[in-house]
Amino acid sequence: MKKISIIFAGLTLAISACTPVYETMTHGEAMAMCREQAVDAARVVSGNTTIGINSQTGPSFGAGIRINLTPRPQAQTYDACMTKLMANGQIVEGN
Repeated sequence: MKKISIIFAGLTLAISACTPVYETMTHGEAMAMCREQAVDAARVVSGNTTIGINSQTGPSFGAGIRINLTPRPQAQTYDACMTKLMANGQIVEGN
């Protein structure tokens, strides 16, 4: 009987360790995050540049470009984001 309890406790611990823990946010924070994701998903072309200095190797420069071949409508992305956050219980009361 003691072995069964130990095995059950071990399985319970293993299952609870695999359960994802989501960050919570206010409704206003969720709206801002989803709005940003929606704008980004609707962009066709975006890019970035980086400049850095390393004491051993000297200056470094970089540039990147991203071409989105399947831009999504902002409303669709926003709604999907908010639905996912609500389904996961990540939105708490507040503005």
